[in-house]
Formats: sequence, C-alpha cells, structure tokens
Amino acid sequence: MIAHPSLWLFASALSVLAAVARARSAAIAFWQPPVIVLGVAALSLILAGEEGRAPVPLGVAVTLACLIVCTASDLGTGLIFDTVTALGASAVLVAASLAGNMGASAIGAFVCAGSLFGLYAVTHGRGIGLGDVKLGAVIGAGCGGAAAIDAIGAAFVAGAFWMIPLLLRRRARVRDRVAFAPFLALGTFVFLGLRSLGIHA
Repeated sequence: MIAHPSLWLFASALSVLAAVARARSAAIAFWQPPVIVLGVAALSLILAGEEGRAPVPLGVAVTLACLIVCTASDLGTGLIFDTVTALGASAVLVAASLAGNMGASAIGAFVCAGSLFGLYAVTHGRGIGLGDVKLGAVIGAGCGGAAAIDAIGAAFVAGAFWMIPLLLRRRARVRDRVAFAPFLALGTFVFLGLRSLGIHA
C-alpha cells in the first residue's frame, strides 16, 4: 500500500508532464525561482494535508503538477503546450472518477474553461490565450466548479497587483503580452493554501 498516494501521484505527474514539456522545447528551465517556489508550495500543501489527516485529493495533486510545468513553459517559451494540458486534464478526470467525483470535476472544467474562453473571445485573444483557457479546464477539473472560480479570481487579483505598478511606472503597456500561467498557478495555490488552513470554505 502506498503511504502517501497524493504525494506519489504528484511526483509521477510532475515527472511525466515535465518530460513531455521538455520534449516540446529545450528552452524550458525548471530551476527558475517561481517554479521552485511553486514546487515547494505544492509539497507543503500535500504533506500538510497528509499529516492533518485531510489528504489533498488526487485530482488536486495532478493539477498542482500541471500548473508547475505550465508555469515553466509559459515563462520559458511563452507557450502552454496542448499535450501537457490534455494529459493533465485526462489524469485529473481519471482520478476524479476513481474518487467518485467525476460529475463535479467535469462541471468544474466546463465552468472554468468557459469563463476564461469568454474573456478570450471578448478581448479577441489579447487578454489571455487559448493555452490559459485549457489550463483553466485542468484547474476546474481538479478543484471543482465554485472552488475553481475562486482560484481563477485570485489569479486575476495577483495579475493586477503585478501589472498595475508596471503600467503606472510605464514599464509595461496594456497591449504587452504577459505570461498568465504563473498567475493562474499562484491564484490556485493561494486558494488551496487558505482552504487547507480553514480560512476559506
């Protein structure tokens, strides 16, 4: 019997998805500070859940791994690879099915991806890219509908805190491309961290 299934699945998913991303582009560096911070945060969330007898769901463990890999690829290449998000979403849905949460997971993926696609359509792809929409589907599948929307909302707040000072100091323009995967990851990690502390329902 595996003592820490969430930790095992996170490590396995991270290894596979990282290998797939590296196969797509050698420009991806997994030793960047934001990626390392996310890795440490993911391990902390999973281990804290195991010790607190409230294990991180398997789907969430895969979602964390996917977010880390997509952050690295977005920072390194400006791209979120379809292969990574497709594998991530498939693994999350399988994990949800095994846990009996397939319905909630599918609804979460639809709601989260749908809301981000709406923004993509309204801004004609200038606000976010389709890669972000697909990553949103992974987040939605892993966290569930309402929780995923909260995580996405936290991502936009984090992005605003980053961009507004740059815009005010004229170090960035409104039309500049911003890698949004790191903010999606940050929002999700913050939300999950608060929820694990009982601060967020």
